[in-house]
Amino acid sequence: MHRMIRRLVRIETVAVLVAAWLAGALGLGLATGAGAVPTVALMALGPLLGGLLLLIRHSLELASRIGNLAGQSERTLETVRRVETDANEIKKEIRQTFRQLEAVQNLSAMLPASDVLPATRGWAASPDLLVVLVDLVISERPSLVVECGSGASTLWLALAMRRFGIDGRIIALDHDPVFGGKTRDLLARHDVRDLAEVRDAPLESFSLDGETYSWYARRAWEDLTGIDLLFVDGPPATTGHQARYPALPLLGGALSPAATAVLDDLVVPDMQKVLRRWLDAYPDFSSEILPLEKQAAVLRRG
Repeated sequence: MHRMIRRLVRIETVAVLVAAWLAGALGLGLATGAGAVPTVALMALGPLLGGLLLLIRHSLELASRIGNLAGQSERTLETVRRVETDANEIKKEIRQTFRQLEAVQNLSAMLPASDVLPATRGWAASPDLLVVLVDLVISERPSLVVECGSGASTLWLALAMRRFGIDGRIIALDHDPVFGGKTRDLLARHDVRDLAEVRDAPLESFSLDGETYSWYARRAWEDLTGIDLLFVDGPPATTGHQARYPALPLLGGALSPAATAVLDDLVVPDMQKVLRRWLDAYPDFSSEILPLEKQAAVLRRG
């Protein structure tokens, strides 16, 4: 309706209608002999009606412009909010990257390496977590470290053992033979194969608490005892529901009395469920959540 009025009510159209009204009113007055006053009054209605039509059109145009302006303002505000959100995310990423660079610097200062170092973050452990793990190795001097998943952490922990003369060894379980092979190559390049071993451990089914899980093959870990530090960073969440839950149920009996366990990737909801189930099933463990890039939990007995 509004569009029709704006399309039909134009200045040219109104002018023609007013002229026709004036001529008609004048002709009617002369033909009827109504006299000057009634004729002039009738003629005056034409410009009034024309002005009213133009006023209606102007009001509709003004309302339309206000509506468009409101829409543009809302879109502008939405753009501003989006830009502000993006800017905040960029600031967070810059701060996070700075923290990771600080962690890498600390690692390099403590554990100078003579060869190429593996990439961190993404699938690999982030530098801030590597600092935590290295600090645990230095302070607790574990005799046996077991890693669920191999990679950058395997190398850094071996470098820490060599640098600080710790009489211990690292056993890393990996379900991916290609990735495990790459970790073995890294260990060889840094000459720490006497301290760290990567075992191929294809996933197999385990029944726990009435549920079936895919976890590292029993033959790869059944000989392990006296585990002082357990680092759970695998299998990947993509391999199954609560993929890392079996770590404590299956390796719990092999832990030393003062063992420490570290669970990575708590930013993933599935890992948060794993932690809650562990704490419910093993009340002798306490947990500390570390505010790292991907968040981690450190579990200790007592």
